Amino acid sequence: MAGVLPLSPTTPLPPFPDPPKLNQLRDRHSTGDDDALLLSHLAITQHSFPGKAAYISAMKAASLHSSDSHGRAVHACILKVGLVADRFIASSVVRFYSSVSDLDSARKVFDGVPLKDAALHTTLLTGYAQNGEIEKARGLFDAMSDRDVIAWNAMLSGYAQCRLPESALELFVEMQQLNCSPNEVTLILALSSCSQLGSLDLGEWIHGYINRHNVEIRRSITLNNSLVHMYAKCGRLDAALVLFLEQNPKNLESWNTMLCGLAVNGCAMATLSLFAQMIKFRLRPDRITFVGILMACSHVGMIDTAIMGFNCMKTVYGVEPKAEHVGCLVDALSRGGYLDKARSVLESMLFETNASAWRALLGGCFAHGDYELGVVVARHLIELEPLEESGYVALQKLYAITGRTEDALKVRKLMCDLDIKQSSGASMIEVEGTACEFLAGTL
Repeated sequence: MAGVLPLSPTTPLPPFPDPPKLNQLRDRHSTGDDDALLLSHLAITQHSFPGKAAYISAMKAASLHSSDSHGRAVHACILKVGLVADRFIASSVVRFYSSVSDLDSARKVFDGVPLKDAALHTTLLTGYAQNGEIEKARGLFDAMSDRDVIAWNAMLSGYAQCRLPESALELFVEMQQLNCSPNEVTLILALSSCSQLGSLDLGEWIHGYINRHNVEIRRSITLNNSLVHMYAKCGRLDAALVLFLEQNPKNLESWNTMLCGLAVNGCAMATLSLFAQMIKFRLRPDRITFVGILMACSHVGMIDTAIMGFNCMKTVYGVEPKAEHVGCLVDALSRGGYLDKARSVLESMLFETNASAWRALLGGCFAHGDYELGVVVARHLIELEPLEESGYVALQKLYAITGRTEDALKVRKLMCDLDIKQSSGASMIEVEGTACEFLAGTL
């Protein structure tokens, strides 16, 4: 790979570039070129442009490539010259250690800086969140005495990455209570959480906030798309469509957002009509476009249209089918009872299909009474996800249905041995602006 550092002291370094060449190399680094780490290392070891910029540049390159040994070598140089307490350099080192999931080292570097600012706190907070340590991230956030909007956004983004939309919205509400003004990124993150939870009331409040602060808040295409997505996920297709039609300009993401919104709400003909409009306006569809089309066809049983859409992805539009497209096609075939066809589609794929596609086929087996095929599919699902409950539960049920009681008991025992517990089904609704979760059997 380009950009490999010669770490061995016995390895001769390449000829050192002259000053004009160094300037070109710096420019290449600023664009994220693969050679950036090597070039920064050469600059440091040859002392051609000593100072903070060289070290920050090298650490940034190591972070981009998650290059463990190279980043540690540069950190050793920073320690040697005594710059580790500098806030800007420390931030770059913390970012590097977070990129290689060494959070203990990241924390040590953070603790070694006597005068910490919000940016350094936010860098470590982001590192915790990206590595799934959301409680540590929140603890660091709460300990910050001076939290700017970037820190709030980092915490909101952390909750989004960890799939905790309820916590994200609680934080957003807290932000409003403390009179901290959100920016465009804040609102996009909050709208995303509203979409996941179906929190229409708060989503409408955010929409109103955007309209009231149209001078301070930049009404970008991405923000508009987020509003359309929120209304569509909350079932307000009327509001989503009005926003979509009023939006000017639109990009491909805008069309995909509205198209997928129609698809998830079961409006197959409207989805296909919007796709036709896309083609009329000479927009080239991408993989997300076809996910929406196949999803729409699946929901209403348009099997032939789904097959035609899947087949024309690559041949007409040059879009390579991925696992999500296969999953949608298999779902459509399985719902329609074409179980053997669905199975052959899965087995003919050159790439490894994901478990959701096999779950769709399994659902079709139950729905259409093909329990023998269901046993085969459930066993394969267990091979794909040996620690997930769904395959075991389905296999146990299938054995019971087909009278294989002893085999069903064996599956139950295996679940106990592996400490795999059957979780309760759950649903969530919004009651007076509050998201409420209900578990099966609690009412």
